[in-house]
Amino acid sequence: MASLWCKKSPDCSNYVDSKSGPGTDPLVLRLDSFSLTNFEVSNSSFSAEWEAKLTFGNQNGGLTVTLNPFESYVYYKEREALSCASVDAMLHVPPRKQKTLQMKFDPTSCRGEQPYVEDRVMKELSEDRKSGHLSFSLKMRIDASYSMRELLGMGTQVTLNPNCSGLKVQFEGAKGEGKINGGRKCTIPLPK
Repeated sequence: MASLWCKKSPDCSNYVDSKSGPGTDPLVLRLDSFSLTNFEVSNSSFSAEWEAKLTFGNQNGGLTVTLNPFESYVYYKEREALSCASVDAMLHVPPRKQKTLQMKFDPTSCRGEQPYVEDRVMKELSEDRKSGHLSFSLKMRIDASYSMRELLGMGTQVTLNPNCSGLKVQFEGAKGEGKINGGRKCTIPLPK
């Protein structure tokens, strides 16, 4: 049914049909800032507070993108989850608009259920911290929908897996504080 509407709409060049989802992804993600405070690590304990400012942009002129509530994780070396933050509200990104949100990763996020950090990971973090920087990534799994005004609420449901990788956080002195400078474009693989 959606493909019939597309033939009549000039704004749906990026929309295929209700089963295959968008032909090209209208959504882009930029990590505007990423920082951490109270970073403390030893061979047997780990604590940190993270903040990320993200901007979701809708490049399409006809689709509205709706992001359902989701969780985001900070990873060390792309494979070890360190912290979780949750977005509890739906986020609607109208055509050719953007929405910015601030996420705080701390022990109370994600209903207080933070990832377990193994002793070997704490040891690696402690050793790597001595160099003055650490590399992290930010990963999400978001259930979303793409819809057109003409479809009267009908749309395509997709699962998106945004990834902001290669986040090299530079520490400022021995205070346990660090940040990345400048924004980063993150990837959002096309849904299958």
